[in-house]
Amino acid sequence: MTEKDVAEDKRALRQQIKMQRAARVLDPELASIFCTHLAELSLVIGAKKIAAYLPYEGEPDIELFLDWALDQAIEVVLPVANQDGSLSWVKFDGGTKIGIHGFAEASGSCSSLTEIDLAVIPALAVSIDGVRLGKGKGYYDRAFEKLDAEVPVVAVIYSEELLEQVPSEQHDLVVSMVLTPSGFTHF
Repeated sequence: MTEKDVAEDKRALRQQIKMQRAARVLDPELASIFCTHLAELSLVIGAKKIAAYLPYEGEPDIELFLDWALDQAIEVVLPVANQDGSLSWVKFDGGTKIGIHGFAEASGSCSSLTEIDLAVIPALAVSIDGVRLGKGKGYYDRAFEKLDAEVPVVAVIYSEELLEQVPSEQHDLVVSMVLTPSGFTHF
């Protein structure tokens, strides 16, 4: 399969999943389920600092988990997209602003991924061997390529987005585990 074929397969799969998410009926109970699973994991590993995301465009809602983490005095750092294709990280204090791509991003003070104990990231799909399909700009691939291998990286997706295979390229991020409403799958 050529690079062009892989890119086209990724584009088609992204489009399919985005359409499925757009048709999804909002289920507030899912946010509670994701929160419970992520809170339990955070307690088990003794997380003091976590990297996470603010959901948008149908991404699994983890905002209850972010609130829980802040209530537990866990430092939460969230990404802010930069024009150069990189992510900066800010300490989340509950405030948001509109970012360069037109959606809400955290507006806290500068931070970094240094000393994080857990990374909770969005994905459109993940393969059964942990290959993550993102939205196609490579932000998370680049941000986590140098992360300490001991730090668990959890992609949060809906059950039907855990797939046998995801078209991939060498630079694509491989996650440690995936969280669906039914629980964690470790790789």
